[in-house]
Formats: sequence, C-alpha cells, structure tokens
Amino acid sequence: MKRTEPPIEAVIFDLFGVIIAFDNDIVHARLARHCADPADALRHLDGLMARHEIITGAVTLRQVHRRLVDANGLTLTYPQFEAAWLEPYSWPMPGMADLVKVLSENHRLVLLSNIDHDYWQVVRATQPELKLFTELLVSCDLGYAKPESEAFLRASQAAGVHPERCLFVDDTRTNVEAARALGFQTHWFRDAAGFIEYLKPCPIR
Repeated sequence: MKRTEPPIEAVIFDLFGVIIAFDNDIVHARLARHCADPADALRHLDGLMARHEIITGAVTLRQVHRRLVDANGLTLTYPQFEAAWLEPYSWPMPGMADLVKVLSENHRLVLLSNIDHDYWQVVRATQPELKLFTELLVSCDLGYAKPESEAFLRASQAAGVHPERCLFVDDTRTNVEAARALGFQTHWFRDAAGFIEYLKPCPIR
C-alpha cells in the first residue's frame, strides 16, 4: 500500500538499541559482585542505568556510588566504581554506521538519547558516526528524557522540521508510541535489515 505521509526531511535516532547495541546487565553484574549480598544487589540494581534521576543529571555519579555503598554494602572505592561504570557495555549495531552515513547525505540527523553524563563521554569518543549528526541531544544535558513530550519536540526543533516530516527511530515501543502521538512518523527498530526494509517505500525527500 502506498504511504500517504509527508516526505521525510529529518531522521531522529535513539542511541542504545539502534546506533549501538548494549547490555546493561553487564554493569549490574560487575557491581553486584562487590556488594554484601550479590544476589540481592543484582535485583536492586535492575534498571539502574535508566533511572530518571541518573539519565537527567539530577544526581551525580558520586551520589550514586554513595547510595550503593549505604544500601547494598558496595565495597568499591569511588575511583573503582567510576572505572566499572565507564568500562564499555555497548558496541556498534551491525549495519547502522553505514546506513547513518547514507542517510546523512540528504537528511538532517538528530540523536535523541537517554543517557547519563559520564557514559555519554565514553560513547561520544568511540562512535565516529555521531559526527554526521546535525545535533546530539542527550537527557543528561536536556534535564528531561524520553518518553516526555519535551524531548521529542526539542528534537524536531533541532532538526528545523515539523514532527510530521521527521522519522523517529527507537527500539523502545513506549517511546515510539509517544512520538507517534505527537505527530512524528515512527519506526520501531529491531535491526538494520528491518529498518532498511521499512525505508524502501518511505516518502524520503
């Protein structure tokens, strides 16, 4: 069936699960084995990397460390904890670097990611394709995060394009649905091959 959406002028990409693959459980396990009760700590640490106060910069990494020491008996010193937090737990998503390069030739690209300030420095230094983006928007700088409406609207403003002419790409269905409700064209990302297939009949400008 022919698509009737307006031509796509900008693509807004999520980072984790789209541009790069990742496994937060690597960090959880890395920290839990240094806690008083590793099994209990592992349950407590679930979702740590995505907690709103962390990804929006409301708390510092040093504060996170202190809380884990108090709540879970973490024995790592702060420098050891920082090193464990910053040790990579992500890697390039197969096929996406090349696809980003192709799309950047005719489209404005905006990154919209939920990420803490400290690990963002690691990612930015190791992912050269990020230089192809018009703007890099991260929750730790914005002070808010997906699926909050402000995040999506800020991304369309950065692209200089109305939401209906933006394609939002994310691997989290909640974020995709939130963007669609605001008028964005959307794609729920599973892998590069599926995204390429999705783009074939798209009204790409």
